Formats: sequence, C-alpha cells, structure tokens
Amino acid sequence: MGTKTISIRDNTYDLLKNVKREGESFSDTIDRLLKKEKKNLSDYFGALEDEELLEGLEEDSRKIRKLSRLRI
Repeated sequence: MGTKTISIRDNTYDLLKNVKREGESFSDTIDRLLKKEKKNLSDYFGALEDEELLEGLEEDSRKIRKLSRLRI
C-alpha cells in the first residue's frame, strides 16, 4: 500500500486533528469519516408518534412540493 502527500488548508487540518482519536492515524481518521454506514430504517419506525406533529410535517411537505413545481 503506497502513500500520497496532499495539501489541505490550515483550518481543515485543525478540524481533522480535532476529530482524530487517540492512537488513530490521519488516514484512519479520514477513512472513518468517509465510510458510509448503512442505516437500518426500522430503528426509526415509531420515532414520530405525535399525530399533530406528523400532520404538520405532511402539510409542510405538500407545500414544499407545490412550490418546487412552480419553479420548474
């Protein structure tokens, strides 16, 4: 496995350094941050049980869809 040298801004380096875990290399940190974990949607079923909140979300969704169609 080879290595590459990349240039990043100082503020980006600082952000990366702040999320780097003890004993973790910068490559490991970048791999961890870029890894896309598959989420199990069933973990979220029932999370919104408030009927009034759900109705509000549905209404907002309808408004957003309507506005987006008007922009086309």
